[in-house]
Amino acid sequence: MDIKQEIIAQARQFEGETETDGQNRSPFIDKINIWMPLAELGDPYCMTGICYTLHLLEEKHLIQFDLPKHPGAIDFLERTKPKYKTNIFKKGNIIFWRFKTGSHGHVSIALEEPDENGDFSAFEFNVVVGNEAGVFETVRNINGDADLDFYGILNISTAWKYK
Repeated sequence: MDIKQEIIAQARQFEGETETDGQNRSPFIDKINIWMPLAELGDPYCMTGICYTLHLLEEKHLIQFDLPKHPGAIDFLERTKPKYKTNIFKKGNIIFWRFKTGSHGHVSIALEEPDENGDFSAFEFNVVVGNEAGVFETVRNINGDADLDFYGILNISTAWKYK
């Protein structure tokens, strides 16, 4: 099983979900924030969306991810076992970002390897594309941007096993 392809396909099922009921709120966003321990309605949902996607894959394929379940991207990566972290940008890896202001983070699923300028397509929960906030494909750069600095990479293909 190509788990990287599976996570991309599963996450894409939520593509186009938008914040219809205010900031960080919609029936879908509320559902995943209620599902996630430590999350509350209206919380940012980038990491919660990834964890929910992994949960659905666990149920679908009878597998288990050896990863924390935490709504905060920085806390999630810091609680992840070192053997699952990598420095290699590959399609399907989970990319972590730290906001330049504050201690919060953000997370992306890499949809491709970076080009010669460091740009790559990414899939994200809780991202703004155009004037819409929600679940979309976007473009990121390995060097970050005005708001985000690169923080780390999780090689999702090493972090699971069959039940």
